[in-house]
Amino acid sequence: MTWRFGAYELDPARRELRVAGEPRALQPQVFEVLTYLVRNRHRLVVKDELLRELWPDAIVTDASLQRAVSLARRALRPADRGLLRTHARQGYRFVGEVVETEPDPADTAAEARPAYVRSGDVHVAYRTAGHGPLDVVLVLGWSLGMRAALELRGASELVRALSARARVILFDKRGTGASDRVKALPELPQRVEDLEAVLDAVRSPGAVLVGFSEGGPLALTFAVTRPLRVRGLALVGAFARMSAAPDHPAGWSGAEIASLRAYIARGWGAGATLQAIVPARHLSAPLRVWAARAEQEGASPGAALELLEMNLGIDVRPLLARVRAPAVVLHATGDHVVRVGNGRALAAEIPGARLVEVPGEDHAFLFGGRPTLERELLALLARAAARPRPALT
Repeated sequence: MTWRFGAYELDPARRELRVAGEPRALQPQVFEVLTYLVRNRHRLVVKDELLRELWPDAIVTDASLQRAVSLARRALRPADRGLLRTHARQGYRFVGEVVETEPDPADTAAEARPAYVRSGDVHVAYRTAGHGPLDVVLVLGWSLGMRAALELRGASELVRALSARARVILFDKRGTGASDRVKALPELPQRVEDLEAVLDAVRSPGAVLVGFSEGGPLALTFAVTRPLRVRGLALVGAFARMSAAPDHPAGWSGAEIASLRAYIARGWGAGATLQAIVPARHLSAPLRVWAARAEQEGASPGAALELLEMNLGIDVRPLLARVRAPAVVLHATGDHVVRVGNGRALAAEIPGARLVEVPGEDHAFLFGGRPTLERELLALLARAAARPRPALT
């Protein structure tokens, strides 16, 4: 629970006091005193109670308690310091009007310990946020882990918006993120089984799958092979085949593949592969730090090389015509990671698929393209909810 009073937001989960949205540093004892007084605002809290409840195993003097209350007051604006009222020789009381708010679902998902489900002999990590009659599964691309993804403002805002209408599910593909490391990364059928294990674990009533980039072939294969479990399909910056071929010129060239292999072998961990999903004008110093950390957390260099080889072997083009769920394909026209021709090829072959192109290079639609992605996914959810619900067998 988070408490709001005036310009202030007291967040026990994050141990933060925010003033007009900006965190204000508080010493641990000061934060504990302020939180306890706000939580018990309906009554006077005597000094002995504060000492007993907040520091049961420490010797804290009355003077130290007075100083903690004084510092808590000083954290407030001068006009608001009367919110912490002293009752001489008795104790203290918080006297402001407080509004309780539920924790942000995106923040809760990011901060919670992941859950695990067994798929064969591998533990697959997953997280959920929100509630609703349908599920939305975000199938992340490359080696990006769910925890790192939720650190991106665009991803957390997307989860926040979707979780008001549905339950949002994220998971780390085996060999990446918080899921078990494996001796050899699996083929696509094994990853389909992993996703099914996650949906079984959360007793999914039906899901809209959102496949980002390399997550697209997995989402698409699941939709074709498990049609009763899929109520909609969105493919974002995705492909059916990664490598170029005579009948697939939009794929990666031999030179591009060789360059990526060389980077993984000699420079992995610097963040280049995840910096690539950030449009150039958004690539700030903090995002460079994020990309390096996310790359390191996502996979080891050896796992990344195996992941690349697995991706190069993927060709799900024969499955496209078999998709029966409502589908939308989103692609940026200037996408440098997966060229827009890939999205156009997907939309051309998937029956009834809606193609949405936006200008620019927002590969994952988590920056300037996020409002478009949010709008399309909410529309897809509405379509899915309106369709007759298939019976699971």
